[in-house]
Amino acid sequence: GTLESGAANELTNQLNNIYLSAQALARKAGDTSSIETKGAIHDILGQSERVKRIVSELLEFARGKEPYFKEVNLCELISDTYRHLGSSRDLGSIRFSSNFDSQLIILSADEGQLEQVFTNLFANAVDAMQLRGELTVHAKQETDATVITISDTGKGIPRESLDKIFEPFFTSKDKGTGLGLAIVYNIIKKHKGDIVVESEVGKGTTFTLTLPSGTGN
Repeated sequence: GTLESGAANELTNQLNNIYLSAQALARKAGDTSSIETKGAIHDILGQSERVKRIVSELLEFARGKEPYFKEVNLCELISDTYRHLGSSRDLGSIRFSSNFDSQLIILSADEGQLEQVFTNLFANAVDAMQLRGELTVHAKQETDATVITISDTGKGIPRESLDKIFEPFFTSKDKGTGLGLAIVYNIIKKHKGDIVVESEVGKGTTFTLTLPSGTGN
């Protein structure tokens, strides 16, 4: 973890320099440069962004910081997270719906970390549905725990991959880092919760999160 964190910090600084230099080069090249030059600059910017994202997720995974517990309005957090996701990427024709047994479900949790959990799961669902389908969230508060299900109508996960999806660096995406679900798993475990997945190829995937009502310090 210490090695990864140190390497990630060093790489971040160098990647920022590469990205800023490429931006400056793009501005200087302008519209007069050749198609090949524009393509090369575009590739540098695109690949730099991708590696920056990988390093950022690697750093987050290596840190594994402990949650800062406080009261969190779960219903509000879920709605806000999906809205924020829509401001940063194209959600296409995804139909989002949420169903809560109560409009006021309060958890003791780290709000920022839970937002990261939902952002990752929502983004994966959008990718799996290729911008067209239904994303449904249901939450219910039981005596000792809160149960949240996140279901999509995407392509599903092959049976042989289900046992591996929470492993670091395992991914089925061409441009995936393989760290998103590993980070999700670690966050849920640090909240003394559990996460399981059910999926059927061609029909969709459901993640079920269980968080104890008494989580916190």
